[in-house]
Amino acid sequence: MTSLRHTEDVSPDDTAQSTHFVLGGEHVALAIAERLQTSGHAVTVVDETFDSEEVHGVEGNPTDVELLSDSGVDGASAVIVGTRSDSRNLLIAQLVRVHFDIPRTVVLVNDPERLSLLAEAGHEPLCVTSLLSETVKERV
Repeated sequence: MTSLRHTEDVSPDDTAQSTHFVLGGEHVALAIAERLQTSGHAVTVVDETFDSEEVHGVEGNPTDVELLSDSGVDGASAVIVGTRSDSRNLLIAQLVRVHFDIPRTVVLVNDPERLSLLAEAGHEPLCVTSLLSETVKERV
């Protein structure tokens, strides 16, 4: 059983108001959440290694449907899934689709060859490898 651990200044009522959830991703999740928050979005991160005082979050497994429900994900306008594993990202995105009515699910993909698989599953994939390599090319 996963325990719900909110940051000290965040209550369950605050996370229920979040419009965007970032599921998994460790430092990547925090970076995405911080940028969304800076842009004015209410954000909650759910990750096994969550530890931040800057962003609302829950330490726990993003594949735990009960934890996601308790965190308020069912009221989110968007979910961003971004673990290091494409197969885990697909699993989490599918769990969110089956159990919650989320209008938009963005899934980070590491292997460009898996983009079509995620798109065919009805998710909005973003290839981290392609985006990063394009950014580096533009800066060099």
